[in-house]
Amino acid sequence: MQINPSPLLGWVVGLVMAFIAMPGCSEEPALDAAPHSAHPEAHAVVLTYHHVSAETPASTSITPAQFEAQLDFIDTQGFEVWSLDEIVSAMQNGAAVPDNVVGISFDDAFESILTNAHPHLQARGWPYTVFVSSSDIDAGRKPYMSWAQLKQLAQQGVTLGNHTHSHGHLTAQQPGENEAQWRQRVKDDIATAQQRIEEQTGVDAHLFAYPYGEYNHALQALISELDLIGFGQHSGAIGPLSDFTALPRFPVGGNYTDLSRLRTTLETRPLYVAAQPKGPLVLTPESKLGAKPVLNLTIHPGPYNLAQLACYASGQGQMQLSKQQAAGTYRIQPKSAVQVGRTKYNCTAPHKTAAGVYYWWSYLIMKPHSDGSWYRG
Repeated sequence: MQINPSPLLGWVVGLVMAFIAMPGCSEEPALDAAPHSAHPEAHAVVLTYHHVSAETPASTSITPAQFEAQLDFIDTQGFEVWSLDEIVSAMQNGAAVPDNVVGISFDDAFESILTNAHPHLQARGWPYTVFVSSSDIDAGRKPYMSWAQLKQLAQQGVTLGNHTHSHGHLTAQQPGENEAQWRQRVKDDIATAQQRIEEQTGVDAHLFAYPYGEYNHALQALISELDLIGFGQHSGAIGPLSDFTALPRFPVGGNYTDLSRLRTTLETRPLYVAAQPKGPLVLTPESKLGAKPVLNLTIHPGPYNLAQLACYASGQGQMQLSKQQAAGTYRIQPKSAVQVGRTKYNCTAPHKTAAGVYYWWSYLIMKPHSDGSWYRG
């Protein structure tokens, strides 16, 4: 049975396609087990920025004027800005969460955060997190902040998180490296960043962001072992059933910084999905999943209209989607082959009664080159 859902509003489709195409963005905030019978409605959205500047790469930048306009919008529309710690604690402990909670984060510790973002956030008394890659700070590279600047932010209440020492593609094994050697190298990379952040700022970083948003099951197990809370760069909202080793964040930058898109983002809620094969997925010839990997989805019951469920693949638009016999089960497949690099499958379904509210789920696929070498960026 082939589904032809009613067309989503153009700006919603554009938003979905924007997030699956953005550089550095990635994968699956999903259930480990079969969906439960009741849908937990608590939710929060986390935004992630990189540069706040008109002089840096457009794909990962927002101008200072655009950033201030977004903060004004968040304020005037009555959203509550919580720290990432508050959001995680509330979701893990079943605390009450208002419908309008948003968190703010920055990756890579660029200096424009200090000069163009911090004054506006500080003036509002809003918490935020900066994820730090320590090798760039140690080397004094520009346009990154210095340790002294990061310590200053920490003393003013800004949360510092771990973004590894190397900012490498963590899922990629080096030539001749076995699984145990790979795991130890990555563990050391994370531990080095942890040590340098604490030595230089006094902060014991317990929040972690995957470079490029890339991770796999082994990395998630490592993050759990290290007692860290993991964040990706895949889009979606956080809820009580989210995977706390790979929480979603909505990336903001490039051509997708307007306020209509921001409104849709802030009102997003988590769509809980169990996918087979379970993501994220590294697509190699050995995986035997073909050039156009099929996913079988089981969707948690909830207050959304699954007759309008739509799924999209990076650079391809809407995917082939068919309803299966069992309730809440679907089969999705891209129309074209997945390309080298990061691909995301994003699925959305509108709220049954609340106009403009969408439930969102994202799944990451990473595809190396045919010789096994990893792509750049």
